[in-house]
Amino acid sequence: MARMISRQPLRLRAMQITTARGFAYGRLIFWLALTGWGYASWFLATPIAANMRERINDLSVVPGAGLIMRDPEGIFYHVNTEGQSRAIFPELAPPVYQQACLDCTLVTGEQLSQTNDFCITGIPKHLPQLDFEIPCHTWAPQGTGRRVISFGLFIAPLLLFWALRALLQKQQPQPVH
Repeated sequence: MARMISRQPLRLRAMQITTARGFAYGRLIFWLALTGWGYASWFLATPIAANMRERINDLSVVPGAGLIMRDPEGIFYHVNTEGQSRAIFPELAPPVYQQACLDCTLVTGEQLSQTNDFCITGIPKHLPQLDFEIPCHTWAPQGTGRRVISFGLFIAPLLLFWALRALLQKQQPQPVH
């Protein structure tokens, strides 16, 4: 016995179910893709940030980098791992380490981060090789470069997607009522 069902109510019911499920699946796919892109952008930023110059405020986290010390006259020195020093501020001496800094006191990372008169910079993949800037021009503290680049990689395609979507919606003809 064949059942006769009106096609119109069944079609409307099917559209309502499909639309609701499709909307839920679409959101799930969107959020999964967004999460995947977040992880991908974090890992894509690693090789880019490895070549980026960063400011180093705490030399103790860089093995073999030495120390920053200050003498009673206010001259800052970089003391290498052999205990030899060279002046780095207020004037940057040539990279020749010949003398010991006998009356010097240790300068902490907190004290270094509070000054922009000079700073220590380095490229992560070339550490413990250090450079000194007078005055400091490098903005990114150590470890921040990767986060900034990964955020840029993450957000740029999203902004482009939303901008293109808005343009396409604006160009579609609007129905006249």
